[in-house]
This record gives sequence, structure tokens and C-alpha cells, in this order.
Amino acid sequence: MLTFHTMLEPEEHWSDLLDKEVIYLGDEASPIEIVAMPGGMASGRTSISMRLDLPDGRVVIVETALYELANAVRQIQERFGE
Repeated sequence: MLTFHTMLEPEEHWSDLLDKEVIYLGDEASPIEIVAMPGGMASGRTSISMRLDLPDGRVVIVETALYELANAVRQIQERFGE
């Protein structure tokens, strides 16, 4: 199951991408679709799948546990108060 590494300091993020090709999904991108799947994990807990349609027609699907996504959002909210 996909996990999140939540970075709360802007300096920490993605310096490893400076010499790589990056596909950036900006305002023109299709919305990211999120599907909740009750009982989707072997434990019976809810899993979340997210679909990203790339500009070249490829599709990326990532799956994680609802609690992983909720934990990442909670950390960001606690830090920035939104």
C-alpha cells in the first residue's frame, strides 16, 4: 500500500528532480479522480485510489489506505492551520 512522506518545509521537497524530466499537471489538467473503496484493504479498512490522466494519454493510478491520506492531511492542517 502506498504511504505518504509529508514534507512541511518547502526546502525539503524534490531537489532530486532538478536533472529529470518532469510531467507537471497544472490548471489545464484533468481533475484527479479519487475513489473510496470500503473494505478495500486486506484488513477490511477503507482504501483510496487516485487516478491521474497524463497529457500523453497514459494514466497513473495510486492506491493508499484512507488512514494514510487522512494522516498526511492532518499533519499539514496542524502545521498551517487550514
